[in-house]
Amino acid sequence: MTFPNQDSSFAPACRIVVLVGILLTAACAVRTPPLSESDSALVETLGFDAAGMTRVRGQGESFERLQGLSEDYRQYPADGMILFVKPNRGRAVLGRIRGLLEDSDYSAYLYEQAFGFGPDEIAIVRGDNALTFLTTVGTNGVNYNVMREDVLARYKVWDNKYGLNLQGAGLDWLEATFDNPPDDWLVFAKEVYRFCPDVVDQGAGDVGALALELRKGNGVYLWWD
Repeated sequence: MTFPNQDSSFAPACRIVVLVGILLTAACAVRTPPLSESDSALVETLGFDAAGMTRVRGQGESFERLQGLSEDYRQYPADGMILFVKPNRGRAVLGRIRGLLEDSDYSAYLYEQAFGFGPDEIAIVRGDNALTFLTTVGTNGVNYNVMREDVLARYKVWDNKYGLNLQGAGLDWLEATFDNPPDDWLVFAKEVYRFCPDVVDQGAGDVGALALELRKGNGVYLWWD
């Protein structure tokens, strides 16, 4: 770019001004779009912060009301919502949403992993209490007579021992990482297997392999088929 009738010392300053203008224009172009009418109605119904939820919505496709599970195992509209995101993007998007919600009154958990067969789902709820979320979604393993109360009790025990960080949970699964990992991963894997046989019988194949998986992920994953 040339600048007629200007000395050479003026040209760099002009280039800087032009560059700043380009960057400001680009920043405006990626502004988060407003909520759709249906998303806005849901946010208002829940009494959630509209500005915060607009930023969250920008990470996914659409919102839907979170469905909780009552004590008699009936669904009900819970105090939260689901964000649908692109297939196989749930974990990555969860990290970004948790960054957006940091120091806010809301928390995010992975709610459904479709493993490429459909959109992943992230739950957005008020507050920051893993036990409340597990209670709401009703995580259980009824096929093995593991009821919601059993899952909550086990979670409390492991949380007291290892310091759990709940990453996600749904009707029949949960995943958490450790602040203070077990000293003996094989012993812990045996405990996990007794509580949730499917993680070995339909997953790792044997308890030794499960111990390696748990250690590699620094956490625990439970699911009942």
